Amino acid sequence: MGIMRLFDDLLTSDPLQFGFKQNSSCNHALFTLKTVINHHVANSATVSICALDISKAFDRVDHFALLQLLMDKNISKMLIGVLIDWLLKSFVCVRWGSALSF
Repeated sequence: MGIMRLFDDLLTSDPLQFGFKQNSSCNHALFTLKTVINHHVANSATVSICALDISKAFDRVDHFALLQLLMDKNISKMLIGVLIDWLLKSFVCVRWGSALSF
């Protein structure tokens, strides 16, 4: 049994979030967006859309704030300890051509 399944009832997200969820993807989000737009256009309403690129947000996550949220949700201290150990020993970077992000 995976960690997410053990703490599934404590680690909930907004029902309108599509990413990082089982049986949900970008395609579902795009379908929903298109359905809403089509509904409003069919009813002669003006539709305005704003898109926000948050692709760099994952590089800027405050890990300590995230761990505090997990503690506030009474997640097991053992699991939080494992996450702290993992965060202290690892880092993530993205390679784009010959450049690396840090």
